[in-house]
Amino acid sequence: MSRAIILAHHDRDLLIDPHVVHALRCYRQVADRLVVVSTSAEALPAALAGCVDTFISRPNVGYDFCSWQAGLAALGDPAAFAEVILVNDSMYGPLTDLAPVLADPRVAAADLWGMVLSDQATRRRGKRVCPHLQSWFLAARRPLLNSEVWRRFWERVEPLPSKDAIIDRYEIGLTEQVAAAGFQIAGLYNAAQAGPLELREIWPHLSLAEPARSWRHFRKARRTPHNPSELAWRRLLEAGVPYVKVGLFRVNHYGVDLARVLADLRRDRAAGLDYDLALIENHLARLREG
Repeated sequence: MSRAIILAHHDRDLLIDPHVVHALRCYRQVADRLVVVSTSAEALPAALAGCVDTFISRPNVGYDFCSWQAGLAALGDPAAFAEVILVNDSMYGPLTDLAPVLADPRVAAADLWGMVLSDQATRRRGKRVCPHLQSWFLAARRPLLNSEVWRRFWERVEPLPSKDAIIDRYEIGLTEQVAAAGFQIAGLYNAAQAGPLELREIWPHLSLAEPARSWRHFRKARRTPHNPSELAWRRLLEAGVPYVKVGLFRVNHYGVDLARVLADLRRDRAAGLDYDLALIENHLARLREG
């Protein structure tokens, strides 16, 4: 299968972090064309020499969707590929070989698929259930790439004033428009089918030594819908999603015990996980220094 991958990149310190270098090397192994669109770095680091086919530096406006729009324009006719994958640098990973994931039978018949099918809404939509693919990993196949709905969607992408507006119109909107046109949608992890976290999943993150964090975790972990990439990170790994969200560590909206998360990942590495956890630790240390 001919495949193009477009990575949208942004970094506060105007560089391409080693965890992103690792990701791009992994993407190179499964991509016939690899494009990086950055709103911060002006050039690729020497470590990526010969790895990336096209590098685009653009102003920091419009978030990832405007970066993907620029990357798609650089591809020319996207339907020249059997699959085009849009990713960003908001995840650590891939933690494992990506090739088996791309061939997973759960998404084999999908025209648009991703790692996570969420039902979380935006603030504007309130408590409505809004099934949609989280946009940090979106893969479109040729029937959709050839379609009018795909062409119209990207023609209409423009900078919006807030991240919530981007999620509302573009992240949720893309899934809604593609599904309404009759195309098949699939995700490796489906939040609607998974249900709320069980007490056995919440309990390990509670501690008398951290009552405020523990209470926040207990309250938010029982609510639905939630952001599965940040709350149900372990479920995602067990579902075959080879990524961990950077925001889980940086924001920790759900009050997860981050020391336990890192300890679990170290046990996974001892059991054969082929990912250098120093990529996570060093990236977080740099962000804390700022």
